[in-house]
Amino acid sequence: MEAPLLVAALVLLSSTFVASDFCVCRSDQPQAALQKTIDYACGAGADCNFIHEQGPCYNPNTVVAHCSWAANSYFQRKRGTGATCDFTGTATLTTTDPSSAGCSYPSSASAAGTSTTGAGIGTGGATGGTPGTGTGTFMPGAGTSTGMGTTGTTGTAGFGGNAA
Repeated sequence: MEAPLLVAALVLLSSTFVASDFCVCRSDQPQAALQKTIDYACGAGADCNFIHEQGPCYNPNTVVAHCSWAANSYFQRKRGTGATCDFTGTATLTTTDPSSAGCSYPSSASAAGTSTTGAGIGTGGATGGTPGTGTGTFMPGAGTSTGMGTTGTTGTAGFGGNAA
């Protein structure tokens, strides 16, 4: 009877000390490459509301910090479906938590939550419509990003723009 209890205790203790992986952008990469990573991640499933001007992770207001948030959010949400943390060499995995005062980086899919707005192209006008969905492959210098706009309103602005 003592052996199963001991095994259960060891399993609980070992899971407490498992390091979390965070996906962060590399500060030695060109700003344009980091911006393309932001555009892709935000358009493909990352929750980039946190790095908008009024968001809790807006500061520090640097391309590398915003890139790290977007890449990590995307990675945590999509890693269960095979996503990696590379983004054509602009990002890397670390066990060091990049969180700062007021800005907590998710370390798992459950902590990253799920998006309530579609990422991609939606249909509809001023009175409503369907949220967009989008999938694709990141190819630097090619294509466009639809950003994190919302559907159902006129003249929305997205956090993305042209990825070309």
